[in-house]
Amino acid sequence: MLGEAGTIAQACGSILDLIGELDVGAGVVVVTEEALATSDLGPLAAWIADQQEWSDMPFVLLTGHGGGLERNPAARRYLDVLGNTTFLERPFHPTTLVSLVRAALRGRRRQYEARARVDELRFLAELDEAMRGARDARAAMLTAATLLANRLGASRCAYADVDVDNDRFFIRNDYAAPEIASSAGTYSLDLFGPRAAADMRGGNILVVRDVAAELASGEGREMFLAINISAIVCCPLVKGGRLVAMMAVHQSHPRDWQSREIALVQLVVERCWSHIERVGAEARLRESEERLRLATEHADIGFWDVDPVNDQLLWPARVKAMFGISADVPVTMQDFYEGLHPDDLEATGSAYVAAADPARRALYDVEYRTIGKEDGVLRWVAAKGRGVFEGNRCIRVLGTAIDITARKAIEEQLRHLNETLEQRVVNEVAERTKAEDALRQAQKMEAVGQLTGGVAHDFNNLLTIIKSSTDLMRRPNLPEERRRRYVDAISDTVDRAAKLTGQLLAFARRQSLKPEVFEPGVRIRAIAEMLRTIMGSRVEIIADIRAEDCFVEADISQFETALVNMAVNARDAMDGEGTLTIAVEDLSRMPPIRGHAGGAGPFIAVSLSDTGMGIPSEKLSQIFEPFYTTKEVGKGTGLGLSQVFGFAKQSGGDIDVESTVGAGTRFTLYLPRVERRPEAESEHDEARLATISGGSGQRVLVVEDNVDVGTFSTQLLSDLGYETTWAANGNEALKILAEVHRFDAVFSDVVMPGMSGVELGLEIQKRHPGLPVVLTSGYSHILAEEGRHGFELLKKPYAVEDLSRILRSVTRARPKNRQDGT
Repeated sequence: MLGEAGTIAQACGSILDLIGELDVGAGVVVVTEEALATSDLGPLAAWIADQQEWSDMPFVLLTGHGGGLERNPAARRYLDVLGNTTFLERPFHPTTLVSLVRAALRGRRRQYEARARVDELRFLAELDEAMRGARDARAAMLTAATLLANRLGASRCAYADVDVDNDRFFIRNDYAAPEIASSAGTYSLDLFGPRAAADMRGGNILVVRDVAAELASGEGREMFLAINISAIVCCPLVKGGRLVAMMAVHQSHPRDWQSREIALVQLVVERCWSHIERVGAEARLRESEERLRLATEHADIGFWDVDPVNDQLLWPARVKAMFGISADVPVTMQDFYEGLHPDDLEATGSAYVAAADPARRALYDVEYRTIGKEDGVLRWVAAKGRGVFEGNRCIRVLGTAIDITARKAIEEQLRHLNETLEQRVVNEVAERTKAEDALRQAQKMEAVGQLTGGVAHDFNNLLTIIKSSTDLMRRPNLPEERRRRYVDAISDTVDRAAKLTGQLLAFARRQSLKPEVFEPGVRIRAIAEMLRTIMGSRVEIIADIRAEDCFVEADISQFETALVNMAVNARDAMDGEGTLTIAVEDLSRMPPIRGHAGGAGPFIAVSLSDTGMGIPSEKLSQIFEPFYTTKEVGKGTGLGLSQVFGFAKQSGGDIDVESTVGAGTRFTLYLPRVERRPEAESEHDEARLATISGGSGQRVLVVEDNVDVGTFSTQLLSDLGYETTWAANGNEALKILAEVHRFDAVFSDVVMPGMSGVELGLEIQKRHPGLPVVLTSGYSHILAEEGRHGFELLKKPYAVEDLSRILRSVTRARPKNRQDGT
């Protein structure tokens, strides 16, 4: 009947057979009354008596007698022998038998579960006690690993902590059975394989019953087998979303881990972590207490406590010493007030009243002097404290006191020292000012020396070409072809010299500019082909014109020169191959550059970005200096960027640079944006660009203070067909104009002693309206600072064609019917 109901059962032929089955773990015993009536129950009674405390074997006894125990003496005898017995009278229904047996089985299982729970609690109690007795956390973890391994019969057991990045774990020590190697060391979490490592970080327990059968290659299979691990339980501990620790139990052969064993590992991990946290907290508390003790001792801090309700005062020895009282002498509030300096009594008393007032509850923060009761020594004390209140009543005032006598003495000394130091500081400031002036002068002279050396070097090179060419031209019977070659060399060299001086003046912001309103994007598109020629076919040029219909006012020629100089630098940095990006942007303001505050108002930013080698950061502050170059010798003069710098500054803007070594460089030119549009070119402007022939008898007044230049200029104009008169200065020129009334133009130098060329031109405009004035100069601070005042300007050195063109232009533009008498 039991078998049909799904319960495993077998019959025993005798009591001895029954005892044999009980020894191997029978769950419930069903016996018949007849079997007991004809057998010796002594061996069975002895087996029952030998059961462990937790065990109470259940019996189901089939009996043929009904009624209670008083009517059935045999049943009482069986109950006394068997103990946990349920009687079932025959005849019975099969369901009744099955139900009684199943109930007895459940009871038996609960006995085993209770035994397991009791054993577990005993183990955990033993574990806690053992860890508490360990000398430190490391020893405690070894104790826990040893107890757990012995409990489970494992080959190895280890507790590990995990680093903050969840990448590595550290086994400080472990338990290993005889002939099993230790696993102590540092390991990567990825040794478990990506899936298992992710599970561990997520707090999932790793259970492997047979490493060879369950783990694939790449999931730690080879590593585990290599160190004799065939079965694993690894329990992670996750706190605050981070894997902080884990405990691993290893078996050297495959093992079918039970759920209660896995749960026990989890319990041990939690207890280990709790122990570590408790040990850490206790250590931090001890450390904190020790720091507080050392701080109070070394800072000479004393604590005081006042009980205003009972009028009691608690002072430790340190505070008593501040009042010159021995440590064993009792004190009262009267001792406190009697120990105060008379001048500090009122302020100190008021501060205490405010701190003890429930309505005010002020901070007690005072400095006062004490006069030692026993030694008469004057001391300074700094005291701080607060009141403790219950409702509207102050029950305590407590705080700290520090002896600040030494500090006050130092403050007094400092006060006296300050009086003498102030004068010393004044004297040292004066000396420092002198030293700084001297340093600035030395730096200025050094800069002048460097600049002079650079100019001398370049001009001597140019003069060498000119001198050599002129010497060769003096040779007799020189072929015409060679003579032209030397003349061309002289002309080219003069142009290079003019460019050199122009770049130097640009850097110094002393060049004479001809500002015009133009659109930068349009100018960049206009010179794009020229830039492509300069850059070469292997450099890709990208134009990113974001600022459309935006205008600036600057010298167009200098703007284009600045673009060319920056483009050439980019080409050399890219070694002739790469990408140059030219961008134009409209900004609301200019950003801070090199420590300067930037500029308010709208600006146009023109940037050139290359993909070259970049500039080291330590050199960025020098690249705009004249003659400074990062290029190899012979590959750069160091004047290109100085021209850009000077042009930008003189035009009201600035130049900035950003560079990353190996990634490229970006130069950004900032120019103020203007609202007005450029004027349309007139026919006259177009005509000025054409080549103009010489004069036809027009009279030109030449004003030049230098005899050589004056002689040369008048001779040159005569060769061009002009009639000339030469004046050595401005006053002489005005005198000649007043006497002679037939001049067609005035050609004057700007830099002259006395009256400058600009002043002369302005005076001529007043006295002789309509008479054209053409100025010429190699450099003039007046032109650089004030501009041309509307006069035509011919820059030295100038070509014959330029002089002829300008004079022909101004004389043609002069009104036919002149009212000035000239």
